[in-house]
Amino acid sequence: MKTMLMATAALAAAAFGASTASAQSLSQPEVYGSIGATATNNNKSDSSLNSMNARLGTKLTPHFGVEGELAAGTNGDTTNSGRYKLTNKKAAYAVGFLPVSERVELIGRVGVSDTKLKNYNNSPIAEDGTALDVGVGAQMKLNDAYAIRGDYTRSAFKDDRGNADNLSVSVVRKF
Repeated sequence: MKTMLMATAALAAAAFGASTASAQSLSQPEVYGSIGATATNNNKSDSSLNSMNARLGTKLTPHFGVEGELAAGTNGDTTNSGRYKLTNKKAAYAVGFLPVSERVELIGRVGVSDTKLKNYNNSPIAEDGTALDVGVGAQMKLNDAYAIRGDYTRSAFKDDRGNADNLSVSVVRKF
């Protein structure tokens, strides 16, 4: 966990330094929040789980920001290996933004997450615990305050606990 946190912090510092050197800075940080839904496919438990997520972020420069995410599970799944339900997920990310038009920007993010998966039969293969997350997505501005965002994030769990593929759709509000 410490190694992943240090690696993420180093990456965030490097990205922040590069973005401030090559881009105009915002007059003040742009704060945003979002609410959305996520569909998750876990490879080891073979479970498909859904959740609601909330994100809060700050765009520090036009091309770099940070965001936190909280998610709560909305369904359970029974597979050959057992019965599972997402209890909660907490994550922190360094986020890169690449505008491709006046209304659309691409997003890349890297961070660390902590997932709690309810494993009703306590099998050891559950995608649970700390993971390194890497994701890509796009965001389309609807007006000056609102946007629609879609993204894909891969969670690689430590201790050989498998991977989770997360697809999210969110409504974003700039404050």
